[in-house]
Amino acid sequence: MKCFAFFAILIIFNNSCLEKRNQSLSGTDNTDSESTATFFPVTSFIKGQMLDIKKNAANPLKIIKYGTHTDSSWLKMEDLQHEFSGFLNPIIDTGNLVSLFSEKKFLDQDLDAYTFTYDPMGKLPDTMPLLHWDVYVRPTDGKVTRIYMLKRIDALTRQQLTWQTGNWSKIITLKTSAGREVIQKEEMIIWNY
Repeated sequence: MKCFAFFAILIIFNNSCLEKRNQSLSGTDNTDSESTATFFPVTSFIKGQMLDIKKNAANPLKIIKYGTHTDSSWLKMEDLQHEFSGFLNPIIDTGNLVSLFSEKKFLDQDLDAYTFTYDPMGKLPDTMPLLHWDVYVRPTDGKVTRIYMLKRIDALTRQQLTWQTGNWSKIITLKTSAGREVIQKEEMIIWNY
């Protein structure tokens, strides 16, 4: 019952945010001040997706690729939190990052999605590992179809998360070497196969 209540609240919030954003995209809502800005609650959404994975009781398949070597294993449900912990902090919710990031939104007809892009408004504090994120929303029903995030791990390492709602996620670790970024590791977790 608690799970149902959580998802009901998440759906209501998602629809209200999308309705407000749709009004803004169509020009009927001209408020653009920082005090009224709200961001899509990405962290809550990913946690909700993790609950869905556990609820469906199909162990996810994890595929790791290091260079030319590929390995795979079944993931235990209790390991899900650990697998995605790097992308659950800092918490992205309706207002906690409004002072650091700006939101741009547009209808991308190639992707058939409203795209909400979040970029830093200036130099980020050294304690802020999050560099950028995108949320893709299907215009026909307001459902989030994909999330992309980029984080700094250290001065030479960054990680990308691509979350395909209801299907899979991919974490790519990039390392700067000799002035260029190279893929150090790819981790794909599939739960809808």
